[in-house]
Order: sequence, then structure tokens, then C-alpha cells
Amino acid sequence: MLLLACGLVLCWMVIRRRYILPTPADEIHHAPASDGWLLALYRYRPKVAHPGREPVLLCHGMLSNRFNVDLDEEVSLARHLRDAGFDAWVMELRGHGGSVRREGQRSGGYDWTLDDYILNDLPAAVAHVLRTTGARQAHYFGHSMGGMILYGHCAAQADTGWCRSAVLTDAPATFGPLRRRARIGRLYAKIFPVVPPLLVLPFLTPVAWLLPELMGRVYGLNGRRLNMLVLSNAIIPWGSSRVLEQICRMLESGHMRSCDGRINYETGPSRMRFPLMVVAVAGRRVLEDSVRFGYERAGGSQREYLRMTQFTHSNLLVGERAPLDLFPQIAGWFERHSSGSGAAARGLTALYQPGRQPL
Repeated sequence: MLLLACGLVLCWMVIRRRYILPTPADEIHHAPASDGWLLALYRYRPKVAHPGREPVLLCHGMLSNRFNVDLDEEVSLARHLRDAGFDAWVMELRGHGGSVRREGQRSGGYDWTLDDYILNDLPAAVAHVLRTTGARQAHYFGHSMGGMILYGHCAAQADTGWCRSAVLTDAPATFGPLRRRARIGRLYAKIFPVVPPLLVLPFLTPVAWLLPELMGRVYGLNGRRLNMLVLSNAIIPWGSSRVLEQICRMLESGHMRSCDGRINYETGPSRMRFPLMVVAVAGRRVLEDSVRFGYERAGGSQREYLRMTQFTHSNLLVGERAPLDLFPQIAGWFERHSSGSGAAARGLTALYQPGRQPL
């Protein structure tokens, strides 16, 4: 058994080396959070500047990193937005990718929670992007947990005037429809300080290499190359068990709240006063009712709901159809809602009807 495990680890190391991807960003920044973290930001400048088109801040999902929204030259929402004329900024949350503690800061281990993403990381990234670009507002894109962070931010912050518009993909805004017991997860989080995808990847990667059709059936990741790119780049090796514990509490209670229970993150949608597009897939991994909750309670009058039946939660941003079926919709949304857009100046009355729900 030990020999088999060692053999799989060796195979994983050899396979992974072949598929490591670069990040050809024009600039790499580090935004200082109030508690000492330096949050990595990868900037893609448009080739042609478009006055009146605000920058876009993109955030990945849970246990992922920048490759979630910026995989490679063929499949990258960030680079698609750049080519569409936007100044695109990909952020990485603390403990993910290139985000690190400030040099000399005492390490607290894997001690962060979802609250840290909401109360510290997002405000720091937004402030850095606005300060660097000189823009008064920015668009926001968040996938899965990246969308939950914006909902939480709107619940916790009195002023969200920085947000020009937002697109959230498969992001739950409530845990009511997902409510279930999570005793094993909570017990694990109390015993171990980390969530270790690194312990699974050496075993999953060789299987996906040999039988890529399995990943296609389960996750919608079709083809050996796509499987290897995602497994080799888009999953972080270690995560915080405190995030896991907080999400387990949300699952058991059916409510999205801060660790101390003082902030009800489910009030976030009703406090949104900016245009919002919510994208959902009809899959098992995130129940559509919990995603639709945010759309139905959004406080702004300009909103849109897209139900993408051809995708799964896992391949929504990295699947081969994403650049064709989804990315143009997102870029179009940001373009229509930029301050320099003629549609924005007319209040979108000609191009957009609030509440439209294309299927």
C-alpha cells in the first residue's frame, strides 16, 4: 500500500510539471489588508483605452485561485474582458496563490475565516484598484464563494457606492435550501487546522489522466488536457479549517452569518443598489434556489438572471464553451453598465428591461 501511494505521488509530480501554467499579467500588485496580509492582484491592461469604462475586479471561488478566472489564453475571463476593452484585475484571497502575510508578521497558521475575506480582503482589493486606476467605481465579478463575499460585503458595509455593477456566477446567497447536518465536517475542522486538497491531488490526477471521461461525467471537465490544467493549477494545496467550520455552521443553521452571529450576510442582496446579473447552472453542486435568492432580493431595479443549463458548477468558467456562451454575456453586461456607455446614460431603458430572465 505504501509503495502504491509513493508511486501515485511520483506520477502526480511528473504529470503536474508538464501542465504548470504561467500568468502573463501585465502587472502584479499586492494590496495591503488592515491585518497585515498582502493580497495578490494580477492586472490585465486593455490594448485600447476606453474612457468611461470602469475597471473590473474578479474573485475566484473556494479552495481555488486566480486560475479559476484566468486559466490560459484559450479560456480566461480576465483576458476576455481585457480584449473587450476593460482594465481587468484578478484578486487572490488570503492563503490563496500569491497572497501572503507581510514579511516579519507573526504567522497565525491557517487562522482565517470567511469573515476575513468579507471584512478585510475585499475592501483592501477594491481600495487598491481604485487608487491605482484613479477610477471612482469598479465592476465586480465573483464565482461561487467569490459571489458570497460580495453579498456579505454589502450586508456589512454601509457604503457600497464603489460598485458600478456586478456579475455573480453560481453563488449562494442563503443556505436555507442547502440546510443539512455537517457534524463530520465540523468535527474535522475542530481537530485539524487545515483542509488539505494536496493529500487528494496525487491520487486524483493519475486517475483523471488515465480516465478523463470520468471527470467529464462528474464535473463536466472534458478532455485530458483540461483536467490536467485544472488539477495542476486551479486548486490550492491547503485551506483554512476555520472557513470550513463556518460554512458547516451555515449549512446546519440554514443561514449565512458572521462567526459571532452579529452580521446576517443574507441581508446583502437587499442592500445592493447597483445593477446585478446572477448566473446559475442547473446542477447538483449548488442548488439553484440558494443562488436565485440573491437575484430575487436584490435591491436595485436593474438585474438579470441567466440559467446556463449547458454548464456545471465546475466547468462554468473553465469549460471549452465558456468563451463562447458565457464570457460575451459578462463582458456585454459590464459594457452596458459602464459610465461611458450610451445605455447607462439613458438609464438602460432602450437596451434592458429589469427582471428579464433569459433561459
